Amino acid sequence: MNIKRYYIVTFILAFIASPIVATVGIIAGGMTNIIYMRVFIMILLLCLMWFLWIKSCETPESASKLLLPIFEAYAYYMIIWVIMYGVSKYHFDSSLFSGIFQIATIPYFVINFMFAFGGDYNLFPAINSVITIVSIITIYLSCIVKKRKIKFDKSILVYALIFAFLSGTAIFQYYDRTTKVFSDDKNVQQVNDEVNLSEYQPFSSNNLLKNLNDNPTISISDNYPKLDGATAAYPVYGSIVQEIYKGLDENSVNDYVSCTKTAEAYTHLVNGNIDIFFGAQPSKQQLKMAESKGVKFELTPIAKEAFVFFVNKDNPIDNLTLEEIQDIYQKKLTNWSKLGGKNEKILPFQRPENSGSQTIMLAKVMNGKTLPTPLWEEYSSGMGEIISQTAAYRNYTSAIGYSFRYFATGMKPNSNIKMLNINGIAPSNQNIREKKYPFTVDVYAVTAGSKNPNTNKLIQWILTEQGQQFIETCGYIRH
Repeated sequence: MNIKRYYIVTFILAFIASPIVATVGIIAGGMTNIIYMRVFIMILLLCLMWFLWIKSCETPESASKLLLPIFEAYAYYMIIWVIMYGVSKYHFDSSLFSGIFQIATIPYFVINFMFAFGGDYNLFPAINSVITIVSIITIYLSCIVKKRKIKFDKSILVYALIFAFLSGTAIFQYYDRTTKVFSDDKNVQQVNDEVNLSEYQPFSSNNLLKNLNDNPTISISDNYPKLDGATAAYPVYGSIVQEIYKGLDENSVNDYVSCTKTAEAYTHLVNGNIDIFFGAQPSKQQLKMAESKGVKFELTPIAKEAFVFFVNKDNPIDNLTLEEIQDIYQKKLTNWSKLGGKNEKILPFQRPENSGSQTIMLAKVMNGKTLPTPLWEEYSSGMGEIISQTAAYRNYTSAIGYSFRYFATGMKPNSNIKMLNINGIAPSNQNIREKKYPFTVDVYAVTAGSKNPNTNKLIQWILTEQGQQFIETCGYIRH
């Protein structure tokens, strides 16, 4: 018999035709809107393809030679998957998936396109395994129907071990990913920085900004300083603008006041696009960025704030020490039971790099100790692009996160989380005012050589008695 012909055609069917036939089955099954029909039609078409091929060709008696091209195709796709999955650190937004993986698995092009559109490739090894199992079973049964001899040898055991190893590796990777990368799960409450900033738009009707009890001692009617800052600081400088800036409305104020968040706002300050940044101290990267452009920051503390840690309200833990927090975030403490809580793995959520809260976490809490790679989240943009970013806090009973007190209690109050005491001290107004709370931090007005004469005028007013009273009216603690 012509073993070479059998091998070549069977390999082509396994490597190229099977993924295409599976794709057709999945698409055809999807037209029924019954999810199981996709699997059923895919299996049915694969069975038909292999039965017709085995019926029309001569097959080797040796089981290892009979199934060799099937296992080679399976092993190729699984090795590509395991390597790409591991090297990308489970991030589907990696260029490895959008480039090399797509090319290396081109017979799966349509399926991969659907995965990319949905933001999740995790079903790839499962589909490859199903195709392989269906192919093996169909070939074996077809030989029996055609009354052909099949002799099993020791090589089949090697195939089985390879299949088990590669499948087991893929399963392990998937499980490992679930502990590090989160999907956009709408069923779990999140605490993130998504705030409707229009509610704090100066001069807009029915906004949430605060008002002075009497007339301000200064006003600015031209040469308006341009302001930007952190989300948590926007209600403060937005309220100040509404009281001090004269001659503007909710549209024209956009030329002078914005809230692009800490990282982008510091970039605007360094580039000279704004006069004052409001928020936390700059990160090391932001200081380096300023130095590289010959810019020097001048930080003026205008208020006190608390950097707080919070957990699910049902978590029995009410207090943590500084050392315990450091150990949690360095993954030296990984289970709440070690701290007197439930037997649950701790999920320590972080914040994005160069955000105000992440800067304070590194500077005030970790005190130079490094943080491991944060938990990540991935989701589809809806146009085939996969977004990968630091995971927002998810309120699992085992989770812990951090933010500024004003943001967590004022802008986005949440009755399902509770703030922790640190070293036995609560982040209360009095403890912040007296700096007894360990993570009491300053809120700054940061400048970088502004030539606008009203910049210093505005900052000096904030430091007056009237300005400091207004800081407290806005929800912060006066400096």
